[in-house]
Amino acid sequence: MTTCKLLFAIALAASLAAAQTKVSGTAQCPATPSDSHSIDVGDHPGHTYSIAKGGCTWTKPLEIEGLKITGDSAAEFMETDGSKVRGHSSRVDTMDNGDKCYIRTQGTNAMKNQKLESGEGTWSFAGGTGKLKGIKGKGTYKCSPDGDNVDCDIEGEYTLGSK
Repeated sequence: MTTCKLLFAIALAASLAAAQTKVSGTAQCPATPSDSHSIDVGDHPGHTYSIAKGGCTWTKPLEIEGLKITGDSAAEFMETDGSKVRGHSSRVDTMDNGDKCYIRTQGTNAMKNQKLESGEGTWSFAGGTGKLKGIKGKGTYKCSPDGDNVDCDIEGEYTLGSK
């Protein structure tokens, strides 16, 4: 019986050490990025590859270890095929103390008349600096149009590895 209790205590301690901290936030992004370039594939109308550079404003910032995201910059690759867009981005988010976290996203958007109807996808941390060095985690996002902007609700979880 003592062996079972010891094993249970070790398993509980390991699970608490690896516990994930939940995060959520809301970002507002311009519907049109600040810099973009598109190339027609040529196999059929409406099939393009694009790259874009831009950023979002956090209306409800993610908070990580007491730090809030204050700046966002992203480079994105997209394939548009009719009303469906598949995209990948690399993001650099700056925290209120100057630390940075690096995020990768992938997702799909549904378009109608070349305007966003809805978007969703996944994201994961790809690293960080300062207090966020060794950060790991992932989550999901959902976006919807809001006039000239796109509102995105983000949620997920993270752990901090060894620094």
